[in-house]
Amino acid sequence: MSRRGPREVQLTIATLSAEGLGEGCFESRAVKARNALPGEAVHVWVRKRRAGIWFGEAESPAEPSVQRQAAPCGVFPRCGGCALQHLQYPHQLAHKAARLQAELGAHGVLPERIRPPVSAAQLHYRYKARLGVRVVDGEVLVGFREGFSNRIVRMSDCKTLALPFVRMLPRLKEALGRLREPDRIPQIELAGGDRAFAVVVRHLAELDPQDHRVLAEFARVSGMRVYLQPGGHDSVTRLDDAGTPYLSYTNADFGLCYQFLPTDFTQVNPLANRALVRAALLRLGARPGTTATDMFCGIGNFSLALASTGVRVHGYEGAIGAVERARLNARLNGLTARAEFAATDLYDARCPDLPETEYLLLDPPRSGAGVNLRRWADWRKLERIAYVSCNPHTFAADAALLQSRGFCLEEVGIFDMFPHTAHVETLGIFARAPGAVPRG
Repeated sequence: MSRRGPREVQLTIATLSAEGLGEGCFESRAVKARNALPGEAVHVWVRKRRAGIWFGEAESPAEPSVQRQAAPCGVFPRCGGCALQHLQYPHQLAHKAARLQAELGAHGVLPERIRPPVSAAQLHYRYKARLGVRVVDGEVLVGFREGFSNRIVRMSDCKTLALPFVRMLPRLKEALGRLREPDRIPQIELAGGDRAFAVVVRHLAELDPQDHRVLAEFARVSGMRVYLQPGGHDSVTRLDDAGTPYLSYTNADFGLCYQFLPTDFTQVNPLANRALVRAALLRLGARPGTTATDMFCGIGNFSLALASTGVRVHGYEGAIGAVERARLNARLNGLTARAEFAATDLYDARCPDLPETEYLLLDPPRSGAGVNLRRWADWRKLERIAYVSCNPHTFAADAALLQSRGFCLEEVGIFDMFPHTAHVETLGIFARAPGAVPRG
C-alpha cells in the first residue's frame, strides 16, 4: 500500500456490504473493513486502495454489536476464506436474504413468495477448495490468501474445510517441503467425494522420481489421492495411475451415484446440494412423461435427478468434459433412455435452436443465463422454470427479463451453500403468468 494518507483510521460502521465488509466514511472517504458490523466504532488498518475506496481490517471494537459473535476460527479475520465469522449465523442468513431482495427490488421484480433460508452444516462443509502455496523463509505455507493481499495465511486448521482435508494439512506442508523445488508449486486444489478425497498438485517444474516417491508416501499416510497438474485441467493425471481417476458422491433422495474428476465443477457443500436438488425438482413440478431442459447441466447433478422421476431430460453444457461425465453418470444409473446430453456454447447468440420443452432448469455461472435466455423464455410449450443462481445481481437481471416475457417469480429463497462467506445461492421458481402468450 502507498504511504499516502493514514495507515489507521477510526470510524463508525453504517452498513454491511454485499462482500460482507463493514462500510463507513473517514473524512468523506469510503472505507470498507473486514471484521466490522453496523453500529460499531472501530479502528481500521488500511491495507489497500482501489477506485478511491480504502479497504482494511478492523480491530475488535470496545462496544461490539449485539449481532457479533466470537469467530470459531483462530485466523479470522486475517484469512480471506471467510467474511462473516464474526456475525451470528441467523444474521448471516438475514443479510444474504436482504441482499437478494434488494437486488430484485432494484430490478423491479416482486416475488409472490419468499421462502425461509435453507441451511445445512455450518462448519467443515467444504468439499472443494483451492489453496495457495508459498515458501517463506524456508517454510512452506499452504492456505487461503489473506484479505486484500496475495500473501498465504499461516494455517494449520480450518473450520470450513471437510475434516479429512484439515487432518492432512500438516502432512501436506511437510511433503511439499521435501520436494526438489517447492517454490514451483503455486497452488493445491482439493476435491472430496463420499469416500475418497483428492489433492491436485499444480507444478510449474517437472517432478523427478524422488518427488514422486515423496508424494506417494504422502498419499499413503494421509489417505488422500494425489493428482498431478503440469498444465491446464486437461493435463491432470492421478499419481497412482493404477486406480480409477474418478471420485463419486451419492444423492440418496433419488438413488443416484455421480462420478466426477477432481477438476470438474461440483457443489462444495454436499448436504446443501441435496436440499437444493430436492427443492428445485419439487417446486419445478415436472410430471412423469413430460420433457425438461437443463441448461448448464454440468455432470448431471439436476438432470439425472429429474430423469429418475420419469421426466425426459435434455442437458446442455459448454464444458465437453462435463458432458462426458454426465453421459457416464446416465449409463451408471441406467438413465440413458431418459437423459441425453450435448456440448454447446450456451453464451453464443448463434447457438442453434434447441428442442422446446415444458420445463426449464437453469444453473449458470456468476455471469447469468446470457443472451439466449430471451429465446428460451419464448418457447411456446414452456410452463415453468427453476433457476439456480450464485449471483443475486445477475439473477435479478434475468428475473426482470423473464418477467418481461410473461413469467412471474412464483417463489424465491436462498440456500446457504457457503456459511460464513458472503456467497449467496438462490433458487427461484418462475411460472408463465395466466393469460401470458409466448412470443416465440
